[in-house]
Amino acid sequence: MHMEKTGDKNYSNRSYRFMIVGTVIMIVAAVVTGILFRVISKTMDSIQPEETVVYDKHYAFIAEDSESDLWAQVLAASSDQAREYGAYLEDLGTVLGRDYSAEDLLRIAVNSKVDGIIYSGGSSDKVAGLIDKAVEEGIGVVVLQNDVEASKRQCYVGLNYYELGQMYALQIKNLLNGEDMGDKSVDILVDGDMSEGASNLIVMAIEDNLRSEESDVMPEIVVTRIDVEDIFSAEERIRNIFLEKDNLPDIMLCVNSVYTRCAYQAVVDYNLVGQIQIVGYFVNDTILDAVDKQVIYSTVSVDTEEMGRSCVQALYEYNNMGYTNSYLPVRIEVVDHDKASRMIREKTDEAEG
Repeated sequence: MHMEKTGDKNYSNRSYRFMIVGTVIMIVAAVVTGILFRVISKTMDSIQPEETVVYDKHYAFIAEDSESDLWAQVLAASSDQAREYGAYLEDLGTVLGRDYSAEDLLRIAVNSKVDGIIYSGGSSDKVAGLIDKAVEEGIGVVVLQNDVEASKRQCYVGLNYYELGQMYALQIKNLLNGEDMGDKSVDILVDGDMSEGASNLIVMAIEDNLRSEESDVMPEIVVTRIDVEDIFSAEERIRNIFLEKDNLPDIMLCVNSVYTRCAYQAVVDYNLVGQIQIVGYFVNDTILDAVDKQVIYSTVSVDTEEMGRSCVQALYEYNNMGYTNSYLPVRIEVVDHDKASRMIREKTDEAEG
C-alpha cells in the first residue's frame, strides 16, 4: 500500500514538470513569433513598391560590337536620352542570349515592328533592303558611323570625314616636321564597312591640306580595308602588316578604336616604337595611356555623348513630326601628348578626391 502512493506521487510530479516546461515553451514561442512578426512588418514597410514604368516607344540599338568602349558609351547616352523622351531603348546584341550578326539583328528588329532602330554595322545590299523595309513599315532608322548610303534611312549620325582627313593631315605635318614628304608613306586603316566615298574623302582632305604652293609632292597614301568578322581576325590582319618588313609605313592612321589598340600592341611586340608613328581613333584608358607614353602619337576623340543623344533625338523627331535632319555631325578633336597627360591627371585627382 505504501509503494502505490509513492508511485502516484512521482507520476504527479512528472506531470507537473511537463506542464511547466510546456507552458514555458509556448510562452517563448509566442514571444519569438511576436518579435519576428514585428521585424518582418517593419522590413515590409521599409520596402518601397517597385514603380511600373510605361514607355511610349520601343527602340532597338544594333551595333557590331555593342560591348566595346565606344559603343558602350554611345549606348549609355542613347538610353539616357530615350528615358527622357519616355522611350525604351533595347540593346539587341546582348538581350537575345546568343551571337547574331548586325544584319540578323536588324532583321529581328524589323520583324518585331519596333518604333525605331539605331544601327551601326555593314552596308551591304541586304542591309539596305532591310532598312528600306523598315522605313516602308513606318519604322524610323538612324545609321551611326558608317552610312548606308543606298538605303532610305532617315538620318546619318557620324563624322565629317573631310574634317577628319584635315585633322590627320595636321598630325602628318607635325610628325614629318619639314622632312621630304616624297620619301614617306602613310597607311590608313579603315573598317571594311566604310564606304569608298568616305575613305576617298579622308584621302582628299589629307592631300588638299598637305599640298602647298611650292610643291605638289605627297607622301604615298594607301587605304587598307580591315574586312574581318571579329577582334581576333583584326589583330591577325594588322600583325600581318607589321610582318611585311620591307614595306612598313612611316605613319599609320587608324579610323577605328579596335584597330588603334591592335596597332599599338603590334608596334610594342615587334619593337617598332618610334619607327612607325600611330595616329589613333577614340579615347579610352588604354589609348590615353599609350598617347601619354608616346607610343601612340595622338588620337582623335569622338563625342560619344553627342552621338548617342543625337540619334535618339532624330528618332523622336521622326516619330512626332514625320521628318528629321538627314545628317547630324559629331564633334571630334585631337588628343595629343600634352592633353592626354592633363586628362590622366584630372582622372587621378577625381578618383582621389
